[in-house]
Amino acid sequence: MRDTYDEVLLPIPRQGSANDLATIIRSFIADRGLRPGARIGAEREIAQTLGVSRWAIRRALEHLEHQEEILRTHGRNGGVFVAPKKLVRSTPVVGLPRYLKAQGVETGTTVLGTHAGPPDDESAKQLALDADTWIFHIERLRLADGLPLVLERAHFPCDLFPGLLEQSLGGSLYDILETRYDVDRGVAIETIAAAAASREVAGLLQVSVGAPLISITRTTELDSGRPFEYSHELYRSDRTAVTVRSDGESARTTIEP
Repeated sequence: MRDTYDEVLLPIPRQGSANDLATIIRSFIADRGLRPGARIGAEREIAQTLGVSRWAIRRALEHLEHQEEILRTHGRNGGVFVAPKKLVRSTPVVGLPRYLKAQGVETGTTVLGTHAGPPDDESAKQLALDADTWIFHIERLRLADGLPLVLERAHFPCDLFPGLLEQSLGGSLYDILETRYDVDRGVAIETIAAAAASREVAGLLQVSVGAPLISITRTTELDSGRPFEYSHELYRSDRTAVTVRSDGESARTTIEP
C-alpha cells in the first residue's frame, strides 16, 4: 500500500480552496484504503505533489485536523496521519498496556531516564517522606500504535522497592509492583487538569509548542495507607479521552480554581 501523494489522478486546482484540497485529501485516503494511524506524508511532500503552496495545504490540513480526520505530528518522525481513533484512559487507573490492549491498540515504551535520589518538595509531600529519604525517579514515553501518547514521570520510595530500577521497565509498573513486591493497592487520588506543551515536552510528544495536553497527577497508597507512588502524566489531548467512574457515595469530586 502506498502512503504518499505520488500518482494522484484527481483533478487538482492550482489555487484550490481549503475545502477543495480537503476533499482531494479525503478521496486519496479512501482510494488508497489508508487505515487509522497510517502515514499520509509530510506537509511539504503533499504540497509539492499537489502543486500548491504550503500555506494552502496547511489550511486544508488545519480544516481536516479540526474535523478530527487527520493527525499531525512534529519532529524527525512526524508527518500527517489518518486520525487514529481516540483512546480512552479510564480512572480508577490500571496499567496503560492493559486498557490500550482492550481497545485493540499496540503499545510501546521508551524509557527516557531512571535514577535514585532525594525527592523534590512536592514528591516528598505527596509520598509523606523526609527530604533526605531517597526515591526512584522513572521517566518514560508511552506509545500507542507507534505514535507518542503520554509522557510519564513516576516516583517510588526506595525502601519499599529495592532493586526496582534493575527490572524491565517497558511494561506496566503496577504489574512489577504487584508480582515482585506483593503490593496491594489501596486508594488512588488523581487530579486532572489542562496543560500546554513546553518546548521539551512538545518534542517528545511530537506536538506543537503550546499544544493542549491532559495533565494527570496521581498519588497511590498501599492498603495500609502509606503512599507508595507519586506520578505525573501528560497525555496528547487529540488522542485521549478520559472517563471517570464513581461508585456511589464513596466517590468525591473537588473543583479548585
